Amino acid sequence: MPFDYEANSLAVRNALRGYNTTTASPDLSSGLTRRVITVEIDDPDVIAMRLNDLPAVYIRVQGADEDAAGLGATGPTGTRKFKDVTYEIIGIYHRDGVHTAHATHLTEVYRLAENIEGVFQAEHQLSGTALWVHPNNTNFGAFQLSDGLRAKGFVTQVKAKYLFR
Repeated sequence: MPFDYEANSLAVRNALRGYNTTTASPDLSSGLTRRVITVEIDDPDVIAMRLNDLPAVYIRVQGADEDAAGLGATGPTGTRKFKDVTYEIIGIYHRDGVHTAHATHLTEVYRLAENIEGVFQAEHQLSGTALWVHPNNTNFGAFQLSDGLRAKGFVTQVKAKYLFR
């Protein structure tokens, strides 16, 4: 069987959603003035984002590399292969009145990034679907919303290693 991108992306989304509660440790929304509303597998570059969907976290596969050490068909009696997958976890944050409190707004963007990194440090095997997963790097910037407004955000690359048949 080929590698199942959909199922493994769902495991990433479920990990983030599972930690978006006040009883989770770490809490995805900890330290934010508004809890994360949206956690979806989607591409924020091509969807229409609205202010009432924010804060939001989007997941997409950035790329994957497969170990060619075991060439041949996969399956129960076939070759086992390793796959390194890089996910992009995009966090977008906006708060009304942010033009008067820019520094506070940036602090909340940084907190959301920290919380996402914390989720993957706690959930380092994605409920057993991956051999390991870890946040690799984070880049901060701005995103264009559908109504012409811009929102602060970041992209965290998360690398995961899988063994599959």
